[in-house]
Amino acid sequence: MKKLSLFAALTLAIALVPAVEADEMSWAGEDLDLACYVAQGAHGADHSGCAKGCVKGGQPMGLKADDGTVVLLAAHHQDGAPYEALKDWAGEMVEVTGELTERDGMKVVTVTGSEKAS
Repeated sequence: MKKLSLFAALTLAIALVPAVEADEMSWAGEDLDLACYVAQGAHGADHSGCAKGCVKGGQPMGLKADDGTVVLLAAHHQDGAPYEALKDWAGEMVEVTGELTERDGMKVVTVTGSEKAS
C-alpha cells in the first residue's frame, strides 16, 4: 500500500509542476540550405542561387548565427508564412524570430517571424 501511495503522491506532484514554455527569441545570421552546407560546406552569396532552388525544392533550411552556431529551422504549425518567406532569402543574411528547442542533441528554431537583414 505504501508503494501505491508514494506513486500517487509523485504523480500528483509532477502534475502540479507548471509547464515550462519556450521564450520567443530572435537571431541574425545566414539562411542556409542545409543539404549543400552539410555535404559540401556551401554557403554565402556565391551559393545563394543554388540555395534558393534547393530549399524551394524541399531541402531543409538552417540558420548560421553570427556566433557560428547552426540550428535547424522549422515551420510553425499555426502559421508557416514566416518560414516560407525564408525560402526567398536562402544564402542571404536574415533575422529570425521563434522558439528554440532541443531534442536528442538537435537544436531547432520554430519560426514565428522572419525578415531579410538590412
